[in-house]
Amino acid sequence: QLKQQAAEETKKLNSLKGKDFDREYASHEVAYHQAVLDAASKTLIPNAKNAELKSAIEGAAPLLQGHLQHAQQLQQSLGGS
Repeated sequence: QLKQQAAEETKKLNSLKGKDFDREYASHEVAYHQAVLDAASKTLIPNAKNAELKSAIEGAAPLLQGHLQHAQQLQQSLGGS
C-alpha cells in the first residue's frame, strides 16, 4: 500500500511545477508525518512487546514531531492550510 501511495504521489508531483509543486509537496509531508506519528502513538508503541523496540519508537517520536512542525511551517509559508 505504501509503495502504491508513493507511486501515486510521485506521479502527481511530476505533473506539477513551481509553487503548485511546492504546495503539494509540503501538504504531503505534513500528512505523511502526521500519519507516522499517529501510527507510532496509537498502534506501534501500545502494541510493542519488545521493550527495546518500544523504547526506540518512543525515542523517535520527538524527531518525527520536529519534522512535522517544520513541514507545517513550510506549508504555512507557501500559503497552504
